[in-house]
Amino acid sequence: METGGDKQAMKSADELFLDSFEGEYDDDAPWDAVRVLRRRNTDEVFQLAAAYCRSAIPRHRARALDVLAQLGAGKPLPERPHFGECVSISLAHLGDDDPLVIRSAAWALAHLNDSRAVSALIEMRQDPDPDVRWAVACGMANSERPDAISTLMELMEDQNDEVRNWSTFQLGVAYDLGGSGRPATLDSTEIRDALRKRLNDSFSDVRAEAIWGLAQRRDRDGLQLLLERLDSERQGRGDVTTTAEVLELAFDTPVEDLRRGLRTLLGGE
Repeated sequence: METGGDKQAMKSADELFLDSFEGEYDDDAPWDAVRVLRRRNTDEVFQLAAAYCRSAIPRHRARALDVLAQLGAGKPLPERPHFGECVSISLAHLGDDDPLVIRSAAWALAHLNDSRAVSALIEMRQDPDPDVRWAVACGMANSERPDAISTLMELMEDQNDEVRNWSTFQLGVAYDLGGSGRPATLDSTEIRDALRKRLNDSFSDVRAEAIWGLAQRRDRDGLQLLLERLDSERQGRGDVTTTAEVLELAFDTPVEDLRRGLRTLLGGE
């Protein structure tokens, strides 16, 4: 039996772009077409996307940017075809006159994530559109630049829940306990203070990310709060995985062993 995915895989790039323009912007069907185009990852797809980015119709420009955002996804960034051109086109559309296009350009840069993308997104950190600010937070992923870290700390004070949540997450996971040699700027008094301020956040997901971020730095407050979560009904998968990472144990380690390890780390056993 032929599935919807099979039917899409048989369509031409032209047909898929037309499908991506249909329906409501967040509908599944147009996004399915975008995903197929990203995976197809041919020169034809890039050329069509670049052409649609010059369209007079904002929906066309936005969808084309959605395709360019992850064209060749799954490959290392330097190996993606037309990578530099995708970044340049997305940068140009941050100045678009349509909010939808600006939003797609910001998300494209968040996915493309090279130094030019990070710099441009930092400049957008106070954009009035919370979706753009959310993209900025996501676009700081894996960056060790001081201005990226300060941007995350600024966005951790944002009025939008998801912006605060993703900023706290990005800063929280930026420190590697495994001894990868990342610079000390990823663990500082300022970073811990920023995470500690989010322990009383109105959004529960932000509070959890702050606890996990502090615990990963083996901060005593974070470790104690993490242990309390493991001891309570609030225990979730993130608590288990974070504890396992801190203790350098397997993710399937029994929870009681994780609790015991945290107590030992805190000096309680």
